Amino acid sequence: MTVMKRLFYLFALTTLGMWSCVTEIRDFEQISNDSFLTVEGSLSNQIGPHRVTVSSSSPSLSINVENIPIKGADVFITDNKGNRENLKEFVDGIYETSANFQGVVGNIYTLHINLRNGKKYESTPEKLIAVPNIDKVNANFTVKTNYPLTDVRSVGFDVSIDFKDSPETGQYYQWKWTHYERTVFCASCNLGYDYGLGKCSLVPNYPYGQSSPELINYLCSSQCFDVLYSSTYNILSDNLLNGQEIKNYPIMRIPYDDRTNYYLKIEQRAISEKMYRYYRSIKDVTQSSGTLFDVPAETQFSPNMFNVDNKDERILGLFEVFGSDKRIVYIDRQVGTDGYSPVKPQIAGRTLPPPPGAISGPRAYCIEGKYRTTREPEAWKD
Repeated sequence: MTVMKRLFYLFALTTLGMWSCVTEIRDFEQISNDSFLTVEGSLSNQIGPHRVTVSSSSPSLSINVENIPIKGADVFITDNKGNRENLKEFVDGIYETSANFQGVVGNIYTLHINLRNGKKYESTPEKLIAVPNIDKVNANFTVKTNYPLTDVRSVGFDVSIDFKDSPETGQYYQWKWTHYERTVFCASCNLGYDYGLGKCSLVPNYPYGQSSPELINYLCSSQCFDVLYSSTYNILSDNLLNGQEIKNYPIMRIPYDDRTNYYLKIEQRAISEKMYRYYRSIKDVTQSSGTLFDVPAETQFSPNMFNVDNKDERILGLFEVFGSDKRIVYIDRQVGTDGYSPVKPQIAGRTLPPPPGAISGPRAYCIEGKYRTTREPEAWKD
């Protein structure tokens, strides 16, 4: 359980929910159309590894619960040249290509997923489209006067980019960002930490004779990074901008919660018209407090994934194929902030002191997953 949750106010045009995976499922079965195969896969011209997450949605889309990973699937990608790339299961339900695998602009790719129970799924063939480069990343410190200076929303940096639209007509763009930061606490538990299970205990398990159900924060036992992704989909059609230079296109707002440099990876994508229309449709069915996967009646099902033997089966998620240009930048959070102090997040609970004679207190494992990793991010600088 992570205690560091931060508020980000983003410039974006459409919204798509995110989900996480924590419990294994070995044989996915769809029950009364209440549980759906969920696919989150992507491929670009960037060097890999590229990921495909395969899971089962919660039995009820009307409640916000975590997805269930599907283990042991046979996952691979083929192209129109007859090549095949087999994905390996990195952690439960998360499958990766080899580290040097990358898509080629102009090639057409198909995702294949074969489950242990015999069900076979495929994507429609998707073409990888060329994308223009990001020319510049801009960051400007601003103050929102409608919030008190003690509110995390009051001070921050508005991040935007400059780029030149392709001279070709009918181009569609999407922007995503990723932020990494070192994890402060790998677990925060009310009942103590279970080292055998590698997670918070479900029964009282207090070290050093602790008997109070007070929230206890455990430092990480190894290198660990929290991963934060853009929670909104920012898309654009160039119908009215064809071939023009685009200045200060809004990407996100980062918090001024520390004076340290802020790691940010921005990705500019060239997507198909089909994907663009799909993302636009999401805006119409997603409430501001909900996500794509907790709106029961109007949930938008996959536009390009299908069951090979049962085309009527409804599937969540999609296989994204796109041209990509990315920039990794460190935002200097001391520029322009004279006279203002960082608004640091409040962390509940306490950290256990070390036992007598020890150098440090008990530490928790860094559990690899979508939102946490032991891998050092690309171009990382401490």
